[in-house]
Amino acid sequence: MSHLKLEQRYVIETLLQEKYTLNKIAEHLNVCKSVITREIQRNCDQRSGKYKAVLAQSKYETRKEEKTQKCRFTDDIKSYVKFKLGKKFSPEQIY
Repeated sequence: MSHLKLEQRYVIETLLQEKYTLNKIAEHLNVCKSVITREIQRNCDQRSGKYKAVLAQSKYETRKEEKTQKCRFTDDIKSYVKFKLGKKFSPEQIY
């Protein structure tokens, strides 16, 4: 899954100001219309309702930073799980 780049967000902002339809913007960027729709819904300015590329990029980066990292199944975790399973804990009870 690829994400929109800042340059693409500037294109969206400009084309929206020029009153292009979402279909035309999607064609111009070679993405699905749903990508453009979600992008605008997620990232428009809440106060003015306008789409701004810099704000959209900032919101994207914030969501990316807040996203939890995948937990690796390390040897310590493996030992802990084996210990708990040996004590008759169910997998759902082990955390």
